[in-house]
Amino acid sequence: MLALRHPPRLTVLALALAAVLCAHAADEPTIDFTVVESDTLRGLSNSVLTSPTAWREVAKLNRLPDANRITPGQVLKIPTRLLRADTRDARVVSTQGEVRVGDSAASDGQGVKEGQSVQTGPRSSAVLELADGSRVRLPPSSLAQVMASRQLGERTDVPNAASPAAAGSAGVANGWFVGTMRVVRGSVEVFATKVLRAKPLEVVTPTAVVGVRGTRYRVSVDEAVEGRTRGEVVEGLVRFDLPRHSTGTDLPAGFGAVSDASVAGGTNAPAAVRLQAAPDLAGIPSRFERPLVRFALPAETVPLHVQVARDEAFDKIVVDQQVAAGEEVRIAGLDDASWHLRARRVDGLGLEGLDAQRAFVLKARPEPPIYNAPRSNAKQQIGPVAFAWAQNVAAPQARLQIAEDEAFTRIVEQRVGLDGPGASETLTRPGVYYWRLASVRPNGDAGPYGDPQRFELRPQPEPPTAGRSADGNSLIFKWGGRPQDKQRVELARDPAFTEIVAQDEVNAAEWVLPKPSRGGRYYFRYRSIEPDGYTTPYSEVAMVEVPRDWSLWLLLLPLVLL
Repeated sequence: MLALRHPPRLTVLALALAAVLCAHAADEPTIDFTVVESDTLRGLSNSVLTSPTAWREVAKLNRLPDANRITPGQVLKIPTRLLRADTRDARVVSTQGEVRVGDSAASDGQGVKEGQSVQTGPRSSAVLELADGSRVRLPPSSLAQVMASRQLGERTDVPNAASPAAAGSAGVANGWFVGTMRVVRGSVEVFATKVLRAKPLEVVTPTAVVGVRGTRYRVSVDEAVEGRTRGEVVEGLVRFDLPRHSTGTDLPAGFGAVSDASVAGGTNAPAAVRLQAAPDLAGIPSRFERPLVRFALPAETVPLHVQVARDEAFDKIVVDQQVAAGEEVRIAGLDDASWHLRARRVDGLGLEGLDAQRAFVLKARPEPPIYNAPRSNAKQQIGPVAFAWAQNVAAPQARLQIAEDEAFTRIVEQRVGLDGPGASETLTRPGVYYWRLASVRPNGDAGPYGDPQRFELRPQPEPPTAGRSADGNSLIFKWGGRPQDKQRVELARDPAFTEIVAQDEVNAAEWVLPKPSRGGRYYFRYRSIEPDGYTTPYSEVAMVEVPRDWSLWLLLLPLVLL
C-alpha cells in the first residue's frame, strides 16, 4: 500500500510524501484517497474510477456501513487497478547530435508516446521530460524505451482542483503518476520530481528494477557482461530489486549496487556499495589551445568515466569515454567554445562514483602555420636568421615571436601582420632561442601560438693569426677555440681557395706545418666541428708571406754575368 493523499491541500501533499518514504509494497497496491465536499462513491466511479460499478469494490475494501455516506476528510483506500488511467506523452526537451525517436530523427519539443524508444548516437545525447516533470538524460550510445507514462485517477469534477495548465511543463495537475523507463543499451540518468505517484518511478533492465520517489540516480546496462545492471544513487533513496526474486536493496545517496550472478551473493539481494569519491580536477587547465584536448591525472588509481558537454547541466553531452587509471585523457573533435568537463571514478564492479566538474575554454583555431625554418634544434652563426613557414590558407597573416626562454617571458623580437611565408631577423647575441607563430584571419581573429621551436646561435669563428716559427722553418696558425671541438684547416695559394696546397683535421686550436718550398703569399682558414656534428662556417682568411729562396739564383748569377 502506498500512503498518498489527494492533492488539493499542501498539508495533505506533505503527509502523502512522508507516507511514501516509509510505505512498503503490498500484494494489492492502493492509494489513500481523501474525500472532498460533494464526493459520492457513485460519483467517483464516473470521475476517477475505471467503471460505474467499481464503487462496490471500494466500499467493500473500506468496510463502509453505508456506501451512500462518505464525508469530507474521510480517507478511502483505492486499489490502483481501479483508477482510471490516461496516457501522458513524454517530451524531448534537449537533443545533441544524432538522436532518434523510433525510426525518425528527434527534435526538441517532440512528444514520445508509450512504447516508443529514444536512441542516441556515439557523440550525441538527449533529455526526456516525463509528464510528472521528471527528467531522464540519455548519454551517448544509449537506447531507452518509455514503457509507461500515465496519470491515474485524474478528476475534473472538483472546482478547486488544480488545472493541467497550473501544473506547468509537468502536465500533471492532479491524480497519481505512473512512469516506467526501460534501458536497452547504455545508461540513463534520472532526476525524479517529488509528486504523487501510484508507484515509484521505475527504470527496468533485463536483470533489475530500480524504483524511486524524488531523487537523482543512474542506471546502466553493461554490454561487456551480459545481464549485468548497475545502479548508482546521487541523491535520495532508491529501491534496487531483482525480477522474479523477493529480495531487494534500499540504496541511499552515495551508494550503488550491481545485479550480476558473478558478483558475490549471486541472486541474493544486491549488496550496497559505497561510491567512489569525486576525483580532483583542479590541475586541469582552464584553457586549451590545441584541437586535441589532452591532460593527465597521474594520481588516479582507478579508471575514470569522462564526459564533455556544451552546458553545465550536461544535457548536451558530446564526449563520453572511459580511460584507464593514470592514462592520459585525449578528447578530439571539439569546436572552439566554452565546454564543461565531468569525471567520475569507476570501481572494480563498474560502479561509477560521484561527479567532479570543471569548465574549460578551447581556442585552437585558426591553427598556427606549419614551421619550415629554422628547424627544431637548428644551429647557425649569429647574424641574419631566416624564418620560413607554410601559411594557413584560411588565416594567411602571421604573428612571430622570438624569445630567450621556452615560456616566452623574455621576448627579444615580436612581429605582427606578416603577410608572406617568411621573415628575417638579425640576432647578434649567441645563445639558445625559441620561436613560434600564430595565424590571423582576415577579420583579425588570431589563433593561438604554435609549439615553440628551439634554435641556437653560435658565435662567429675568431679570426686566426698567422706567423712563422723562430727558426723560420714552419708556419704557425692560431685561433680561439674550444678544446672539445675538432678543427678543419686549409692553406691555399689564393684567397678564393681554389688552389689548396695543404689541409688537415686537428684536435687543437693551432696548426703547425713545414714552410712551403715555394715562397710567396699563402692564405689560411679554418672551421670548427663541434661534438654534436655542427660545423661552423669558415673563419676569416689570414695571409702569411713566405720568403722566396734566392740561393739558387745566387749560384747562377756568375753565369748570367758572363
